Amino acid sequence: MSKSLGRLDVVRDVKTDLKTQSSTVTFKPGKPIDFRALADAVDKAGFKAAGLTIWAKGTLKLSDGAATFTVSGTGQPLPVAESPHLAGLKSEAGKEISLVATVYFKETPPRLVIESEPGQAGMEGMGGMKGTGPMKGMDGMKGMAK
Repeated sequence: MSKSLGRLDVVRDVKTDLKTQSSTVTFKPGKPIDFRALADAVDKAGFKAAGLTIWAKGTLKLSDGAATFTVSGTGQPLPVAESPHLAGLKSEAGKEISLVATVYFKETPPRLVIESEPGQAGMEGMGGMKGTGPMKGMDGMKGMAK
């Protein structure tokens, strides 16, 4: 797992713990994250990536009924799926906010499903993204980006 993920240009460091069935991934600062490439790397290692939960700071934009979250530090825009938490965040559009969202790899393109609203995301002083996520055959994947 570590070798497969470590080959990605966006990955700075990987540590895999088979005992806890998780990997910790540190992303290179300022590099957009290719979620499909992460899932493919997990698949190549013999596991099946289901999704990745991220903690991110950025700006929510609403346009023609669609929501996009742009990650601070990388400028990476990510489409946002409708969810109860998104409805609560619409008043925060245009402001920098922190959120917790899940990216499901089976969706193309991957979209954020917001799990937590500002103030609950625990992102004080952190730009970019970090995250964890389940994989079939391996219970979790953790990541961090600064």
